[in-house]
Amino acid sequence: MAETGFSDGEESVLTLHLKNETELYAHYMSFVQGGAIFVPTKTSRELGDNFFFVLSTYLQVDPIPISGAVVWITQMGSSSSKKEGVGVQFTGEQAALKMQIEQALTGTANYHPTLTI
Repeated sequence: MAETGFSDGEESVLTLHLKNETELYAHYMSFVQGGAIFVPTKTSRELGDNFFFVLSTYLQVDPIPISGAVVWITQMGSSSSKKEGVGVQFTGEQAALKMQIEQALTGTANYHPTLTI
């Protein structure tokens, strides 16, 4: 899979850019109630922390500011070969985004590995 575009620095806002369905599928966490997105980051977080980032997808023209709770953590050196980062749960404010993502992924084979499972 091609490298996903993101920036993660102390002096800038983290931005996650998902360019196509394959990247969206790899980052979307459908098993989380209300939906969630995996965000690659080296910044240390704890479960329940509030996390802010900007999501840019091929589905929408304008980037979407997202703020939600951390519900998944993959730390550096974890036993898996997954990317380091956090899963951020959508709030009720992102319900329309969740529906849009799930509609875009309808028919996508569910046996491909993702960045979380």
